[in-house]
Amino acid sequence: MSKDPKSITFYGRLSYPTFTAQEAYDQSLRGQYPAKDVASTSPSVQLLVPQGQFEKVLTHFTDVFLPYCQKQFEAGEKRDALDPKEVAALIASITGDLADQMFNSPIKLVSDKTALLAPEAVAAVKVIGPKGGDFTLKAIVKDESELAVPDPDLLSFPTIVPINNSVHQFYPGAVVAVTAQPYAYHNGKLAGFSLGADTLVFRADADRFGGGVSIDTDEIFMD
Repeated sequence: MSKDPKSITFYGRLSYPTFTAQEAYDQSLRGQYPAKDVASTSPSVQLLVPQGQFEKVLTHFTDVFLPYCQKQFEAGEKRDALDPKEVAALIASITGDLADQMFNSPIKLVSDKTALLAPEAVAAVKVIGPKGGDFTLKAIVKDESELAVPDPDLLSFPTIVPINNSVHQFYPGAVVAVTAQPYAYHNGKLAGFSLGADTLVFRADADRFGGGVSIDTDEIFMD
């Protein structure tokens, strides 16, 4: 199956992860806006991206996805349809000062606390998993030594395997890749868009984010 041309593949340092709907639901109960039930929640992660990855994501939104949304509107379609004014406003929002965004987008400003942990990050990109479901977790393995159990059927490397088949693990700070699908919506009259994905791929080890940094649950659940 070919990849959807509207999808985007990028990587960043893993932050604020919930990998299952149950984890997301439990976390929501500690916040200001508790979810109704597990089935109505979605796991999510933030990927802290360096400059090159940020430019890749931003260019995809401004040059591919948002123009597609405008074409959907002009064709009279309902899915992902945004009128030209909404598209222009969203582009201005994500290419301007991220601290002053007036629209919902997956691109967030890196907080001062997080910047201390990942000084190379210029933005945080939120990725939302399947509603009521869990992310599929996988890992890139570069040679047989990175497999949990040797597999004689694996004849070439690098390859991608389920995370439990590798020696790797997901943790805050690890470098994680994702192929995500943007989608547009309206929250009331306000236009916005998000990134959805089913699978996260461990890419490389990096310094683990330690404890002692408080979690801002209001910020995590903000659309």
